[in-house]
Amino acid sequence: MKITFLSLFILCFQLNCICQLTLSGTWQGLLARENQGWDLSEPIYFSISCIGSSINGESREEKYNTASFCSKIINGKLSDGKSIKSIVFSQTSTSSKWSDGNPSCLLSFSLKYNDTTGYFEGSYSSTTCPTQKGYIKLYKSTTEVSQSPKPLVPHTWVDRFRSDLILGLSAPDERKKELKNFKFESIYFDYNSDSIPSTFNTYLNSMARIIIGHSDLRIKIIGNTDWDGSDEFNEDLSRRRAESLTNYLENQGIKRDRIIIEYNGEKLPIETNNTHEGRQKNRRVDFKFI
Repeated sequence: MKITFLSLFILCFQLNCICQLTLSGTWQGLLARENQGWDLSEPIYFSISCIGSSINGESREEKYNTASFCSKIINGKLSDGKSIKSIVFSQTSTSSKWSDGNPSCLLSFSLKYNDTTGYFEGSYSSTTCPTQKGYIKLYKSTTEVSQSPKPLVPHTWVDRFRSDLILGLSAPDERKKELKNFKFESIYFDYNSDSIPSTFNTYLNSMARIIIGHSDLRIKIIGNTDWDGSDEFNEDLSRRRAESLTNYLENQGIKRDRIIIEYNGEKLPIETNNTHEGRQKNRRVDFKFI
């Protein structure tokens, strides 16, 4: 019996700690009505406190590009009483109106945490307004939820987040991890060619997503060749290889002013040019984030 009680105590303690560290805090995101896209979604914030399997806190809905808002108390629980990756909660209210005087609805939410994207996402509905239902997506935020008469954050973040969702980008914290863990690979070319082998497409697409997901990030593309041919020919070939990569990334949605190219001809080999294998390694394009 002592062992069972102790095990239960430890489990509850661990759950509470994990819940506090992972779930508690501010989550902000967008509400989209059923049959509407993210481009018509509205901003929402949650300040969540997690104790054991119980959830409480407050929500703040805002109307896009206005000062109108509505704050409510929230209460809920972990869906199965154990996993912090699945939660349900509902709004209660001391006021049934928005700050502009319009009536508001009480919403209920069912959310699951997506390990791949870092979003809490799911659906919402309302018992007080049966036509109010749709879907929601949230990310962890440092914004402090309050009763401010102005938007908590200028709504330019809504435009960015709508764009992120349409592009299929991960949550901001997840994108930071992706950038930290990203490893550069050289793109290798066939002899005298500036055509990108299709085997590199998956890698290049993942790199494009990293760049698109960080608006302050630029990339340097560095073209190289082996030593076959004249200096003039190889310099031009290395330039064309760098331009091929530039065009590819532009087609993936990266603006030209975020790309810098450099071309070295045959001057910077990474392997000996005396062997077939070495020359293959030197016919390449390298990258740097700047």
